[in-house]
Amino acid sequence: MVVTAALAQFSGNIDRQVNVDKAAALARQAADAGAKIVTFPELATSIYFCFGRNPEFFACAEPIDGSSIEQMRGVARETGIVIVFPFYELDDEVRYNTAAVIGPDGELIGKYRKSSIPAMLRTQTAGETPADEKFYFAPGQLGFPVFETPFGVTLGILICYDRHFPEAARVLGLKGADLVVVPTATYRPWIREVWEIELRAHAIANSYYVGGVNKVGPDVGGAPNRSYFGSSVFIGPRGEVLARGGDERDEIVYADVDRAVVEDTRNLWHFFRDRRPDAYGLVVEPAAAREPEPTGAR
Repeated sequence: MVVTAALAQFSGNIDRQVNVDKAAALARQAADAGAKIVTFPELATSIYFCFGRNPEFFACAEPIDGSSIEQMRGVARETGIVIVFPFYELDDEVRYNTAAVIGPDGELIGKYRKSSIPAMLRTQTAGETPADEKFYFAPGQLGFPVFETPFGVTLGILICYDRHFPEAARVLGLKGADLVVVPTATYRPWIREVWEIELRAHAIANSYYVGGVNKVGPDVGGAPNRSYFGSSVFIGPRGEVLARGGDERDEIVYADVDRAVVEDTRNLWHFFRDRRPDAYGLVVEPAAAREPEPTGAR
């Protein structure tokens, strides 16, 4: 079965409702074009606010049953699509960088919480702005779930920084993901090439489709001189680029996901069968502490 998936990149706004209304309109547009699965960028309800430590941004967090997810649940029910909608989650006074997976009936299929949380507090690169996500987000404790959709495609999710960890991408493959979506908020020009290389590597190493969706342009009311490079991209199971977005405007990128291609590729390469877990012990050993964790995480 072939399923059309979509990546909806857009610029953020300090006003939450502006973001949710824009996402709702893009979801309807994607559904009208035949998409059955639509994914939005990281922190789709807000600007990317992690430059520095400002507790005022804690107010951007909302529960899974808050107004933003409720509105997107209505859109999913109206259009009959699956929506992967990242947001700043508040759960029992703990805040997470989360992506909700909403089914075509408007019900929650599940959620994923960003697992690896960066804190880039020192830099020797001129013009770089330190970012401290550990101040805003607790690390997810849900593991790396996969989500069965009614359209026969099994979804996995990695959020932004998670994509730098091949172990996470491999776990999703071993759990049977056909498509891994990667909601992102990335602006650094030198990462632009790394972005696509990493996504292609995950697709090749795990024989699945990858869809990376980035914010695009500057956030309205966000950090000055920060413009996200968009370039949302779909990669096929053999590493081929299927579709790529631009770097200047809101845009929807489409690709067909075919489980038969995933199965054929895995049967050709047998990367999962021929692994040697008995030889990989070092990969799962705790790393020696080289520097202290930043304080003040929420």
